[in-house]
Amino acid sequence: MTEMKKISVEELKPGMMFNKAVYIDSDNMLVGPNIPLKEDDIKKLMKWGVAEVETTADVIQQGSFVTSGSAKSNQILHDYEQLLSLRKRLIEVHNNACYKIDRMYSLIRKDLPIELPSVQKVVSDILGLIKENSNVFLFLTGLDDVDRNYLVTHSVNVTFYSLIIGQAMNYNDKQLIELGTGTILIDSGMTKIPVYIIHKQSNLTDSEYQMIKAHPLHGYKALINYTELNERIANISLQHHEQFDGKGYPRGLKGKEIDEYARIAAIADSYEAQISNRSYRGKVYAYHAMKNLLASGVNKFDPEILKLFLSRMSVYPIGSIVQLNDNSIGIVIGSVTEKPLRPIIKLIIDSANQKITDTRIINLLEDTTKYINKVLSEKEAGINLFDILWGF
Repeated sequence: MTEMKKISVEELKPGMMFNKAVYIDSDNMLVGPNIPLKEDDIKKLMKWGVAEVETTADVIQQGSFVTSGSAKSNQILHDYEQLLSLRKRLIEVHNNACYKIDRMYSLIRKDLPIELPSVQKVVSDILGLIKENSNVFLFLTGLDDVDRNYLVTHSVNVTFYSLIIGQAMNYNDKQLIELGTGTILIDSGMTKIPVYIIHKQSNLTDSEYQMIKAHPLHGYKALINYTELNERIANISLQHHEQFDGKGYPRGLKGKEIDEYARIAAIADSYEAQISNRSYRGKVYAYHAMKNLLASGVNKFDPEILKLFLSRMSVYPIGSIVQLNDNSIGIVIGSVTEKPLRPIIKLIIDSANQKITDTRIINLLEDTTKYINKVLSEKEAGINLFDILWGF
């Protein structure tokens, strides 16, 4: 009798086909011979916590989303397949980062020295994920809803976006680790602000607002006094609310008086703050956050770094929910810089308003009959993006 072999669920891809049946266990068949795997099959396995499947078969067709297309668009689709395999590691890295930074912020709150090697290890882990696939930030969606300290989640998420910008600026590993170390401790000064102010849902009083405006200085002092960080890294905390036109705080620095690391952090901080839920407002969706950055960017941010960030994230950032001209709805999974208005979209609802359970890709680079009609919120689309991305 042919021996059963195990296949990790993380290795399975939509479209994969086997010449014999594949089983979840001895009593339950996942898919029969010569039948392509659907994305919904893989999602169910992930939801049920199944780590491996069993079969005596050989793979006769590798999973794929499309059979033809330009080299650039096919590369995007290949990257998306690879991106899906990083979901589990993203959660592990993100959870560990939040746990460690929560501990660091607790130490800063108590005026105790922090464990710098531990912080740098967290940054290194995040950088490793981004190097594998810089679109891994897609799976940050919804993680701010987890019951943990908002400041911690925000700091970790800002680090993802900052490192993506740093990577686009061709920073070397030493620079990226420095940048990430500063951004992951970006809100150290907020630990000195009364908690009720941080979570206040009504308008701040003048005195409360002045306390908030003091947090960059508190953070700088803490990082200089209780860590072995050099001043440039500590300046990220001090300067991330400075503005390019000189109207920021706490020192009113202007243009390139602001350190480049802090100019990167300012953009990542503003973007992440907009797309996350806060105690006093709901989140803004990625497309609208980009528009807001563009609208204020002339005054607030370094225009060259902002331009780089916008080109990297695209007009329709990865994860944007869009409605096409045939009323179908999908999420943006990739784009080509030269054609930012023609991204690649994974459909989730068809033109008849029916939920799609398999993998269907619309490549607007090549399908000229379709175009984006408008960007939707989750409520307008009638979906929960977190559930879709994580396969629930």
